[in-house]
Amino acid sequence: MEAKKIVSGVKWTSIQFVIGTAFRFSIKLILAKLLLPEEFGLVGMCSIFIAVASAASEIGMSAALIQRENDDEVLPMYSTAFWTGIGWGLVVFAIMSVLIGPFAANFYGQPRLIQLIPVLSIGILIKPFGMIHTVILTRRMDFKVITKALNIAVLIAGVIAIISGFLGAGVWALVVNNALAPILALPTLFSATNWKPKIEWKKDQFKSIFGFGAYSSGTQIFSTLTYNVDNLLIGKMLGSSLLGTYTLAFSLTEQVRQTVSSVLNKVMYPVFGKHQQNKGVLRKYFLNIVHLNAIMLYPLMGFMMLFANEIVLFFGAEWVGAVIPLQLLSLAIMIHLMVNSFGSIIRGIGKPKLEMKIIMGLTCFILIPGLIIGITKFGLVGAAVAILINKLALSITGMIVLKKHIGLSAKELLGVLVNPVLAVAISSVCVYILKNTIANVGFFIPAVVFLVISYGSIVVKEKDNLFKLVKLMA
Repeated sequence: MEAKKIVSGVKWTSIQFVIGTAFRFSIKLILAKLLLPEEFGLVGMCSIFIAVASAASEIGMSAALIQRENDDEVLPMYSTAFWTGIGWGLVVFAIMSVLIGPFAANFYGQPRLIQLIPVLSIGILIKPFGMIHTVILTRRMDFKVITKALNIAVLIAGVIAIISGFLGAGVWALVVNNALAPILALPTLFSATNWKPKIEWKKDQFKSIFGFGAYSSGTQIFSTLTYNVDNLLIGKMLGSSLLGTYTLAFSLTEQVRQTVSSVLNKVMYPVFGKHQQNKGVLRKYFLNIVHLNAIMLYPLMGFMMLFANEIVLFFGAEWVGAVIPLQLLSLAIMIHLMVNSFGSIIRGIGKPKLEMKIIMGLTCFILIPGLIIGITKFGLVGAAVAILINKLALSITGMIVLKKHIGLSAKELLGVLVNPVLAVAISSVCVYILKNTIANVGFFIPAVVFLVISYGSIVVKEKDNLFKLVKLMA
């Protein structure tokens, strides 16, 4: 029964991933044609402040509630968590509007951020209203409803953003796209659970939730800083136009990885919590996640590396500075995928403090110094190299920790990557031969050859596993 629920969860969250990511990518493609890199850079300047505030606004409550093993233990806590989320969300929104907006405008020398940041912070006010509904659905592993809610929100917000872009809204088209989605997701979440908060708040329940959630939230905040500190430093040191250029490469690589990671982590986190004492089960599920990640993303990242020039120029000549960063970030993602759900395992076995220490250490001692040196010496390329080095350090650290806590060996981990790596290597060689054999072959034929050979060889090599997966999903 649990295997069926897991596969169903993967199915519906994968649907959310495919539709949501495809539509977000299409929106960015259209808006990149309509807007300038500088306008993308303005939103990028806001991103670290919004992302950190969003992580801080929840103070780890969702993770704490989902991680509990027994429903009887967690049900009485929902109202306390709900009202805490609403109150804290109001506080964070006020801080963003009154303090952070002016600070960011002064930090970057961009007065427009004073207006942009409060509007982008609307989601911080709205998300607490749907937090408990999402927790309930996640604990039930009812990801079909979550998928429906998020995709409806993404589609409607995206259409409005595109219309705004065509009407000349400029940077506000990007702002509208980010701000509307949380609001539009609420009606579906509300109707799915029929849960209503009681007018009560209990101190002992808050302490219980916050005791776990504080470390989980701290980890989330530092993870968010890790994922956005490049935007902060590039925006400060190189300006909004180059930050916008970098944002394109980031969107095509790291944001795709984060989306896939969130899909699988949402499904597997409650499972890890329920099996936190069974190392054998944890190893099995973790290896399956790494395997599935590699099957989906290794060919895609290989494609980005091989055809980076053509992909970037499709958006326009003004984006050409994103070519080399796109290649480096694609390689970084392939390295990161070895431990992509490492955080969910650590939180699932009840050790969020350890995860926070790892993220803090890597951020403070490797990523930030690397970014400062890299950007100073080599600009955007230096920033991408620093991220690549940090991903390598994270993967090595993750493998050491997983060996200690769940007995996962490097041989087991690397073993599930063999077929996806071979698929990318073989298809890359075929494209190289094709380009050097046929003059002026163009982009389309080599691109199709790469994708067909890479994903086709994976299907051939993994046919038994894929057949079982499809059978369970049916």
